[in-house]
Amino acid sequence: MKTILLLLLCYLIGSISGAYIIGKWHLHADIRDYGSGNAGTTNAIRVMGKKPGYLTFAIDVAKGMVAMLLIAPMLDESIRLLACLFVVLGHDFPFYLKFRGGKGIATTLGALGALRPLFLVPSILAGYLVGMKTRYVSVGSLTFITIMSLLMFFFYADSAANRWAIALVWILGFIRHKDNVKRLREGTENKMGG
Repeated sequence: MKTILLLLLCYLIGSISGAYIIGKWHLHADIRDYGSGNAGTTNAIRVMGKKPGYLTFAIDVAKGMVAMLLIAPMLDESIRLLACLFVVLGHDFPFYLKFRGGKGIATTLGALGALRPLFLVPSILAGYLVGMKTRYVSVGSLTFITIMSLLMFFFYADSAANRWAIALVWILGFIRHKDNVKRLREGTENKMGG
């Protein structure tokens, strides 16, 4: 019962939508009615500008860190990374927004980075370089989550449950980017500055 309650708390923390909150404050409207319709950093920057977008990013990173630093230690070590999965699920599928949230990259960064900050260096660097080379934010984001997930899978997760949690976070990242992947294949994905 304790485990279920802790994971539910992680989900609730994750469901605090930075883009939605800042959108209501800055636009007096639902950010999901603008741009790509996504409640995440990239859409927040495109619709509201850099400052509100960066604040959105900070909120989404912070909630991932809070879940892993405050809630995860109360879980058994063998299932600790389920906290990461549930905080990302909360971000992606917030119950009070009809389960229409963001794509989970910033929250994953905060959650996994809180556990292994050194893993962020190669992951963010790879994501940044690939994103700048291709000029696609989505490609950079998927590169980041792939490198970070692989590092966590092979050098941190020490139980089947933890490895499954990391694998599901990675899969969820790609599922949430399925429209981006489709547009990439069709050559219609928005480029940076485009």
